[in-house]
Amino acid sequence: MTEVSDKFVKLATANGRHVRCKIKVGSETYYDENIIKFDFDDVTHPDWFTIGTTCSNEFSFTLYRYKKFDVHTAAYPYISFDSEEWCPLGVFYIARRYFRGEYATFVCFDKMYDLDIEIGDVTTAECSKADKLLAAICGKTGITFKGKCVSYDTFMPETRKTARDLIGYIAALNCACAKFDRNGNLVFKAYSEMPTDQLSAQNCFDITLNLTRAGISGLRVNTGTETLRYGETAGLSVVDMYNPFMTQSTVNAVGKQLDALYFYGAKIEMQGLPFLESGEFIQLKNTDGSLTPIVMSEIRYHYDGALTAKLFSKNKFDSDPVVHLQKFENAISELWEYVHSLK
Repeated sequence: MTEVSDKFVKLATANGRHVRCKIKVGSETYYDENIIKFDFDDVTHPDWFTIGTTCSNEFSFTLYRYKKFDVHTAAYPYISFDSEEWCPLGVFYIARRYFRGEYATFVCFDKMYDLDIEIGDVTTAECSKADKLLAAICGKTGITFKGKCVSYDTFMPETRKTARDLIGYIAALNCACAKFDRNGNLVFKAYSEMPTDQLSAQNCFDITLNLTRAGISGLRVNTGTETLRYGETAGLSVVDMYNPFMTQSTVNAVGKQLDALYFYGAKIEMQGLPFLESGEFIQLKNTDGSLTPIVMSEIRYHYDGALTAKLFSKNKFDSDPVVHLQKFENAISELWEYVHSLK
């Protein structure tokens, strides 16, 4: 979660809050008077929970009376509830522009979008350990990594991989997903323990929970030359991936970290709480006081004067093809079968 003050959290979760937005683009700063709307897609698990992902976040916004900014110009959006403390939403770079009269729409992505490039030559020493390789990637691409990285053995694959590929492999060794945080730094969202932060159901408009609890039963890794396994790998709750850096010992280490995790699938429509970031576990505090662990796989923020969000907790059970009839539907079905049998 993005660090903000207790006062900011209190204002953000209050009823009748007043939202303020600003976007810095190049040397210009735009406020609500010129911002028609924006959409921010903060995603870590595009399909379902896994590790080693390297998703690029998207930010698009529409301005009134704009300046024609060049492609690759940096955009810095912020949200406030008192016009004093501003929570950053990230650092994005203009990829596409659309103009219509006095209105312009800009589609932006964070730095991950530009990392589908080969990093060039690296020395044998730089390739030998995960932390050294990550440092070399950061140095060659101009990005800053915040956090810790394991020092497992690595190498440069014979088939050249992009910087984004390599970052994903290294993130998986750390039992994590890689993403850029709200300050534009590369971070690993690691999974090793159950969450303590809470989201209150009182800040949600609609909650759809999958009542099937999802745990991580096992890990199955294709290294390119062999398939490595940890735990039970026959069910839906196995984590599958391709990672040439994995060995049986690292698969075992990562599998043990995932062993204790469990969560529920969910789709939640809610107030936009800008300090919530995808890629983290959180406890949903229900109206009866009980807690339900969910993973913030994706958060879609929408601003049009008000700030709302849709939060998705994704697991493979979400795609369960079995239709589960409710009691009323069951009763109707049984009644129809009974009537039909009398004919």
